[in-house]
Amino acid sequence: MQLEEILSELENNTGKFPRLALERAIEEQLAITPILLTTLENFSNNPSELLDKNDYILHIYALYLLAQFREPLVYPLIVKSFSAPGDISMDVTGDIVTEDLGRIFASVSHGNIEPLKQLISNQQINEYVRSAALEALLVLVAEEVISREKVIEYYAELFSNRGGKEYDYTWTKLVINSMELCASELKSEIDNAFEENLVEEFFIGQEDVNDCFELGTEVALNKLRQNRRYSFIEDVISEMEGWACFQPEKLQKLDNRLISPEGFTLSTPKKSKNQAKNKKKMQAQSRRKNRSSKK
Repeated sequence: MQLEEILSELENNTGKFPRLALERAIEEQLAITPILLTTLENFSNNPSELLDKNDYILHIYALYLLAQFREPLVYPLIVKSFSAPGDISMDVTGDIVTEDLGRIFASVSHGNIEPLKQLISNQQINEYVRSAALEALLVLVAEEVISREKVIEYYAELFSNRGGKEYDYTWTKLVINSMELCASELKSEIDNAFEENLVEEFFIGQEDVNDCFELGTEVALNKLRQNRRYSFIEDVISEMEGWACFQPEKLQKLDNRLISPEGFTLSTPKKSKNQAKNKKKMQAQSRRKNRSSKK
């Protein structure tokens, strides 16, 4: 399969998982990387162009492939792509933002967290994108690229700057992440966040935090390292092959909405945005319960 054929197979979703094309893309890493970079550069310059291209999926493959390749040149492009205000980045990449974007950020960051900090502090950016940037820090801790102490120090800065800020999901995510790190050093800041109603208790309560802190730092870090959610993107094929958009028989059961249980949402009708947000809440709560039940 020639490079042109690979790209042709990867450009649009046909309902069939392009395993062979992805295998060949990985084999042709050197040749295909500049093309994938150009794809994401175009995406970063004008993400709204993809709104009407419901079957176009090359930018999604580019995100995962370049994350697997650990391509440093894609890092600023991905940051720019997801820096658009509002929901545009979620509209054209779907559940990737809430499922794997943190892992993608971490996979190409090579330990440089300054761009992630800029994303997190920019309140014009979608709250779920900023939360993914927060989660990327946990991936880097789990992969032993940066230290737990460095992240906790940064989280402390975020908590100290919370005064007068309105609720958005990033505050909830900050508390969840602090719990995952067993950041007992931040206990008073976490308690204050609950008191100031900055935390959505649908996702996490003070009892959850207290229970986790009782387990101790080493137990928390071991759980973090064993959790696939806090790992680098290693194999695009295993990451994507189970998506419902590649299994037409499942799509019939999803009311013709191309929603992947693993991540990518090809098309979500605008009238369903509230339903989509509720779905994300349910997914997050389920993930938290599953993690806390592991021994």
